[in-house]
Amino acid sequence: MLNVVVSAVRGNEKMTMRQEQAAETKRSLFEAAQKLFAENGYRATPVRSINQKIGMADGLLYHYFPGGKKEILQAVVAENFKQILSRLQNPFDGLDELPIEAAIEQIFQVWQQVFHDYQDVIKILFRENEVMHLVDSEQLAVIAGGGGRWFPEFLRKRAESGEIREIDYVSATEVLKGVLFSHFLTILTGINVGFLSDAERRKKLIAYQVSLWKSPQP
Repeated sequence: MLNVVVSAVRGNEKMTMRQEQAAETKRSLFEAAQKLFAENGYRATPVRSINQKIGMADGLLYHYFPGGKKEILQAVVAENFKQILSRLQNPFDGLDELPIEAAIEQIFQVWQQVFHDYQDVIKILFRENEVMHLVDSEQLAVIAGGGGRWFPEFLRKRAESGEIREIDYVSATEVLKGVLFSHFLTILTGINVGFLSDAERRKKLIAYQVSLWKSPQP
């Protein structure tokens, strides 16, 4: 959601009714554009359809977003990425107290919730190649990297505690990331509901993966 505060305080004075209405209209335009871009694609969404979705006159969008469709798309991408990064900054508290299988399940649940909450912007990025230049490459690397930066260290600590054997922690991380991305990609493309959506199937897969990390080295 666009970070527009409709009841903010300026100094010691609250926003006027007119200012609140303007902020609400801008937020509505933002949300309408995000939904239409996700459903129909950026190119296939004319400015008129965004105005019509909230019942406003043609041309209203340019009052709030002078740069038109491109500016509102930039706002959609920037705001959603800001929120995703905030959600993923410290999302895995308490993992050290869990058995490794339960820790991986918790990691999956965090990513599942983020995917669900930000599916619109993920769809936009997936289907619109031309919007990728609007994305901060460092932000994208953090999100796409998932646990790539901290999960190898997580595995190393588990090996030190004797829960798993010493393994190639980076490669093990990449394998797990590949499984997660494959799951979310099948949902995003509409192929199926995602093979990890079934709790029992997911439990078996996690147990199998962990068993490979525990097995004696060949």
